[in-house]
Amino acid sequence: MARSPRVVVVILGLWMWVASAFAGPADVAVLFTNAPVTSFGTSVFVVGSIPQLGNWDVTRSTKLVPTGCVGQTCQWFVNIGIPRGTAYQYKFIQRPDCATCYSNPSNVSTLPAPTNSSAVAPGPPAPWNGKTVFYYSSWSNVSLLYSNLTYGFTNEPMIAVGPGRTAGEKLWRADGANHAGDTNLHFLFYTVVAGTNVYDNAGLPGIDYQSPLDACVVQDGQVYNYWPPPSVSTNRVVTFSITPTNGLAARTIRVYLPRGFNENPTKRYPVLYMHDGQNLFLGMTGLSGYSWGADTNAANLIRFGKMRETIIVGVDNSSDRFCEYAPPTCTYSQCSTPRGDKYVSFLVDQLKPYIDNTYSITAGRTLTDADDTGALGSSLGGLISAYMAWTRSATYHKIGCMSSSFDICTPITTGTNFPVRVYLDSGDYDSQGTVGSSDDLLNTVGERDDLIIDGHTFNIDLDHTVGYGHWHSEQWWAVRLPRCFTFLFPTSDEPNTVLDAATPPRITNLQAMDPSNVVTWTSFRLRNYAVQGVTNEEYSGSMTWSDIFMTATPEPLLWSYPSTAVSNTFHFLRVRESSVPNWPN
Repeated sequence: MARSPRVVVVILGLWMWVASAFAGPADVAVLFTNAPVTSFGTSVFVVGSIPQLGNWDVTRSTKLVPTGCVGQTCQWFVNIGIPRGTAYQYKFIQRPDCATCYSNPSNVSTLPAPTNSSAVAPGPPAPWNGKTVFYYSSWSNVSLLYSNLTYGFTNEPMIAVGPGRTAGEKLWRADGANHAGDTNLHFLFYTVVAGTNVYDNAGLPGIDYQSPLDACVVQDGQVYNYWPPPSVSTNRVVTFSITPTNGLAARTIRVYLPRGFNENPTKRYPVLYMHDGQNLFLGMTGLSGYSWGADTNAANLIRFGKMRETIIVGVDNSSDRFCEYAPPTCTYSQCSTPRGDKYVSFLVDQLKPYIDNTYSITAGRTLTDADDTGALGSSLGGLISAYMAWTRSATYHKIGCMSSSFDICTPITTGTNFPVRVYLDSGDYDSQGTVGSSDDLLNTVGERDDLIIDGHTFNIDLDHTVGYGHWHSEQWWAVRLPRCFTFLFPTSDEPNTVLDAATPPRITNLQAMDPSNVVTWTSFRLRNYAVQGVTNEEYSGSMTWSDIFMTATPEPLLWSYPSTAVSNTFHFLRVRESSVPNWPN
């Protein structure tokens, strides 16, 4: 008969809820397919009852891709990521393919098939009840006020759980806000002073704090997924000049450093390389008279835990921009000799190693692998970014192509599914007040279709949107940039070590068997674990724990419950979370 360890924690009555994430771990690929008769110039779309299917808004429906056509009958398909546990309705519609038609809600004809109902199977139940918020404040009492998604706002008194950073300050905590895995928590803090409510709403009344994190620390108006230093510096931009060694023109490099870069010396950061660097940051303007506002957009998203703290490297263009941003064979009126291969070689073989290893400010502070490296541009910059995705996928796994010049050439080809997460977009106006196709909407849709044929899935490794009323301008790239940033660099791509304090890992079940026992524990996204045991008959504080089992790879889901067999010669068991490399704590 198997013997059970004498000390084990068993958690019962776990509450189940579903999760949703833009790029990620909570979504399941769902295949939508239909085979109607269509006329030339008309495509099949799917629209449905959830945000991933457009919330019944036909202008936000998703176009399917035709394959295996026989006459006017094709097998249309698309894969869309939908959160686990989601029930939904959907139907197929037909819409004409014209750039001036996409924004017209009347441009639709419903196929004879009825509305369908389906659901994605739920994932494992969450190991904790709702979200946890920690807050540093010198107030004598604090309440968390959060939107409960049902009937308005809920008032949750916070509990002082520890000292603050200075005398008179405390660390406050509230648990159970909404549901673990919800993609957004809208909240603020308040206290009562002399009979008057005083609020901390992040300085944004009506918007307040909003974050997708399941556990977070709020300090000085900033939201964190780790425990921040007592004082955190703001973001800044530094510059240097570099001369390419392959004959291209010298240029200025502008480097955005996120909040806390100085105070977190052990942390390493993902890096995003952006083209047309002189148009990117606050105070700079492009030909349109506007800036991308990349620094402001990134800082606002990072502030609320929606985007990873990311280094952005802005690479200035040169007077040879037309050819430097043109992939090989992409000749056009402004460039008869494309030099895009030389420009990309400069980025990969000279600039990236310099940023990673040599530049005094960033050397040793970057995450150098492809999963943590991206490229993003607009117009010709979007074109060269797409070329980088297909020719340098060993270096860049995050690619953004905004209003790309796909009328010149189409670097995305079918036949190979590279492990790259791709964001595509365009506007639908020729100029202010004029609906048209000069922002290359239809060619962008064509590149999107090639990615789908190659195996990409919406909401997981592909995002595409049309900016209705937007034209070819930095003004609109700035508007769409937050969607691009949060898709390419969401905080779900990194561990959340605040969860260690909010809900420490624990053994949830023990199944006694002979000659071993099966132990189950809580496991959180991108963390590794060790199950440890001792053979002592009596418990003491001086026992030597042995590693019985260690996870081979980080947890891919938001949470799960792995199990392993352990010999029943171990009388006491525990689970330990491994520290996160290149992370503050």
